[in-house]
Amino acid sequence: MKLTQPVSIGNLTLKNRMVMAPMGVDLGNYDERTRAYYLARAKGGIGMILCNTLATPEIEGMCPSSLLDADSYEDFRDMTENAHRFNCRVCVQIHPGNGRITTPPPGRDKPLGASAVPWMDPRVICEEITRDEIRIIEDGFRRTARYAKKAGADAIEIHAYGGYLTDQFLTKRWNVRTDEYGGDLTGRMRFLTDLIKIVKTDLGEDFPLIVKFTPCHYLPAEAGYRDMDEGLEIARRLEALGVHALHVDAGCHDNWFMAMPPVYQQEQVLQLRSAHAVRNAVGIPVISHGRLNNISKAEYALEHGDLDIVAIGRGLLADPELPNKLTAHETDKIRPCISCNEGCIARVCAGQSVQCAVNPNAGLEGVNDLNPAEAPKKVLVVGAGPAGCTAAITAARAGHQVELWEKRERIGGNVLAASRPSFKADMANLLSYYQNELTRLQVPVKFCMEADKAAVDTLKPDVVIWAAGGRPIAPGSIEGIHGDNVCTAIDALLNNALLGENIAVIGGGLVGLETAVDLTQRGKKVTVVEMAPKLLPEPVFMQNMMMIMGLVKKYQIPSQVNTRLLKIEPDGIVVQKENGEEKIPCDTVVLAMGFRPDDSVYEEIAGDYKTVKVGDCVSARKVYNAVHEAYDAVREL
Repeated sequence: MKLTQPVSIGNLTLKNRMVMAPMGVDLGNYDERTRAYYLARAKGGIGMILCNTLATPEIEGMCPSSLLDADSYEDFRDMTENAHRFNCRVCVQIHPGNGRITTPPPGRDKPLGASAVPWMDPRVICEEITRDEIRIIEDGFRRTARYAKKAGADAIEIHAYGGYLTDQFLTKRWNVRTDEYGGDLTGRMRFLTDLIKIVKTDLGEDFPLIVKFTPCHYLPAEAGYRDMDEGLEIARRLEALGVHALHVDAGCHDNWFMAMPPVYQQEQVLQLRSAHAVRNAVGIPVISHGRLNNISKAEYALEHGDLDIVAIGRGLLADPELPNKLTAHETDKIRPCISCNEGCIARVCAGQSVQCAVNPNAGLEGVNDLNPAEAPKKVLVVGAGPAGCTAAITAARAGHQVELWEKRERIGGNVLAASRPSFKADMANLLSYYQNELTRLQVPVKFCMEADKAAVDTLKPDVVIWAAGGRPIAPGSIEGIHGDNVCTAIDALLNNALLGENIAVIGGGLVGLETAVDLTQRGKKVTVVEMAPKLLPEPVFMQNMMMIMGLVKKYQIPSQVNTRLLKIEPDGIVVQKENGEEKIPCDTVVLAMGFRPDDSVYEEIAGDYKTVKVGDCVSARKVYNAVHEAYDAVREL
């Protein structure tokens, strides 16, 4: 496979064509925990790790990037030396700053930017970064680059993409300066050009240098965003300046979901369209990313000349051993990323350290590792959704005697339905992984098994891990709720229900909107009814929200908010709106009103056995919560 073949960046050779994408992880400045995080991926077989590092906090304050300075130098050098023991190269991605996409820096009333342009709140105008402040950033950049080389780093990458500070200088929309840093493309490139010159002057012409940039924002060029023509001109100029490789991204914070495409993006992402165009315009290697932990997509992109090197970010959070498992021809053992963005980017944006929804050890390497059980126990796990599967697999790995019971005929719980829409097909990979691991670990799984007291008494477990999940809410107070024309979103997604052509989806949360899009794609006419003042009333991470709302807009799915379901009739629903009652005609009513914990016999069992609740049977939440609770429950046995 091309993925496992060596590749060169200037005079630097990588053992394979897979690199760890740079991510702001907010773990610490190359402290023990940060080093363990990176070294887990180095040990896992990646060709090179890219470490996101802030040039200086003096202008904007700290951000999720690490700092490489006098205090962290020895720790970084230790990490680099250990990475090299695994034949893994180390590249320091130097981040000049965030600029206008973040809040005002400490001690300032307004955000900073390349120019005095509107902030994310257009009523606020950013402060233009001064020449003196540019010098401070350059000094910090130079200092970081020197420390990197001295510590044994193999390459430097300049952060110049995605609407962050360097990209703001590059882009007409955010750069209206009248000095030497603005105007035509030469002026707008000056900030980046000067950073390149610093690397060339201080580290040497041949020191491997990568620039990560965005050739096209995929937004209107007439509004000042970059189009591909200008992006390719930038690529050619960067090659002429002696850059050894280009790392290609797509979009910006105005269409942020492109940066880390959520699960809804199943087809090849726009990063690859950009990478293909750039690779045809230059003669140096092109790196790109975006859902390329999918081995088939990554290999296809390499074989068809879309890029030369695959960058993997979230996939290495999910499974640090991905490259080793690929090389060993054991891809069935790879824990798949589900592109939910909940454990990684959503946490970092909330000021928390990076983790992973499906890998409870990500970002916590050496902190919450699973140890062998000192006194193995007989463990019964009830429910085979993500929480139950995680509990059973983790308990088996720890050496416990495990049995898993599931009341349905297959594993998956509510994720089985969630993975059915075509735009969420990758979710099904997680269930395949669970099934493979349960089989490999020889965990007995009993399907169509009800966990009543008598059955539990027969097994006599030492511990019961209750992961029975949640049941769809169907308020009995609503007239007609049990009619033949009513079903749950779960049954609609699983094709268990007879559906008419005109459908009312009750509930405009994430489940309701995903169901509405899926049914619309099947040719149904759908109306979404939500009692709250807006769709998605419960918090949804921004990137995911942007894309699911984009799908609702794309398919022109009508919705009615501030609308409460009163009654279901055979030919429609009666709702209460602000101006009175109204009837909405429909053939089928699909309930997406949330979930309540399934703990119907829990109390009876918990009275006689040590029992731990995990996942949606505690409260309806996300895969992240289910997996982490299950893992922690087993560690604490």
